[in-house]
Formats: sequence, structure tokens, C-alpha cells
Amino acid sequence: MSDPESEIIERFGILNTEIDADDHPWFGIPFPGAYVIDTEGTITAKFFESSFMLRPSAEQLLRAAVGEEIHLPPVDAPPGEVAFDVSFDGAVLNGGVVHDLVVRFAVPDGQHLYGDPVPDGMVPTSVEIEPNVGLVVKPAILPPTTAHTLAGTGETLQIFEGDVLIRVPLTHMGRSLTRLDDGSLVQRVNGTVRWQSCDEDVCHLPRTERFSIDIPAARHDRLDKEIADPAGMDIPALMAKMVGRRTDKSLAEVFRHMTGDVDPGHQHGQNTR
Repeated sequence: MSDPESEIIERFGILNTEIDADDHPWFGIPFPGAYVIDTEGTITAKFFESSFMLRPSAEQLLRAAVGEEIHLPPVDAPPGEVAFDVSFDGAVLNGGVVHDLVVRFAVPDGQHLYGDPVPDGMVPTSVEIEPNVGLVVKPAILPPTTAHTLAGTGETLQIFEGDVLIRVPLTHMGRSLTRLDDGSLVQRVNGTVRWQSCDEDVCHLPRTERFSIDIPAARHDRLDKEIADPAGMDIPALMAKMVGRRTDKSLAEVFRHMTGDVDPGHQHGQNTR
């Protein structure tokens, strides 16, 4: 839908107010969002971002629409011990497209992990991602818990059992990628998981483990060459027209400034890297 003067956007009340109206090339766009609607016309899920540079991935939308889950192989673990693994829900992490990092705990039968909150001295299950410039990490999405009453104290706590999947939505903005020896780009994600497993008789010592995963990544800092549309629309031309309404900068130049990828040959003003 064409709305070059943002009239419809303003009437619907979704004008992106995070963008400065004073000569900003993207002023006038809406807050990015998507609704998932069932066959009865009921909204069953929604994805909205305050940043105009973020979008949900197809995997996130599909999972919200049809309940499709990631297929994970069995986890090897010594008998009676909790094991975890980390995987990426998708094929490639494009800049600005939000995918899920999936942390799975395989909890043995008869044991459980604790959700938050827990009493002093106990450890809830958690995933923490190390900060990285250019890496955008959203709050972790934990599965539902079940109530469990402790036999000794009668206290009721929230627990996880079986295969526990924690999803951490994330993406990159082009400044945190690592180029491997073969020339490919990856987003390296480092993090820490914590948990404490218990059964009906005993609680084991808390565990803290670090992890690192390289996610295949792509960047699109040359929009004139890398953006393509299967319907045949000239997206770079349309975006350049929108930019041209409000600034004398080129589309690629504007994108370099937004992502922080400013080199001396294209620098206008102070480098904010």
C-alpha cells in the first residue's frame, strides 16, 4: 500500500514517533509490526518493534500461526544428569530480522528445574547473552511452568520438566559479525546458562555453563545490489525515492550511517562508531 505522505499511517495512530521529524530520511514510516490472525478473524499473536530496523522472521511468524516447533536431535547426557544444547531457529541471520536462539534443557524423568521466583539459596533457570556491539537481544521467552508443592515445607514453586525450550530473540545490525577464513560471515553469540535440578528427595548443586555458537549471517549494507523482490518491484528505487524526499544523501550512505558502518571515504561529520 502506497502512503507517500504518511496520511493513512497517522490516521491509524502508528506513526513511528521514535524517528526525528527534522530532516530524518525515514520520518513518516509506521512502527513495524505484524498480526497473526486465525480463520475466525481473531488476533492470536502480534509482533511489534519500536525500532524501524527490526522485523520478525518467517520462522517466528510461522510458529505463531501454526505452532511449528524446531526439530531437535536427542541430547547426549550421563544417566540422571541434566544436559543442554544451543541451536539457531533458521538458516541464516540477516541484519534486522529477528530469529530465535533456542536453548534446550533435557531434564531426566523424576527431576525438575525451577522457574522464577525461587526461595533464597535456590537458582532459577536462566539464559544470559553477553553484550556485543551491534547484537540486538530481546528478553528470553520461557515455556509455561507447572506448580509443584515441596513435601517437606508445603511451599509451592513453579517448575519445568522434560524438554525445556527457552527462546532468545536476537538479530544483528552489521557491526558484530566475524568473517571466517573461508570468507563467510557469522554472528558469534556467547552466553551463560544457569539451572538447579531437584527430585523428590534432594536438590543438586546449581550449575553454571558457558556456551558459544556461530550463526551463519548476512549483511545488506549495499542495498542497491543485495535487495531483491520476487514480485519484480524495484525496491531500491522506491526506498531511494522516499529518502530523496527528505534528504540529499544517497540510500547506501544513509544506511551506512544508521548501522555505524561509516568509512573515511563516505564520512560526513563525526564518525559515531
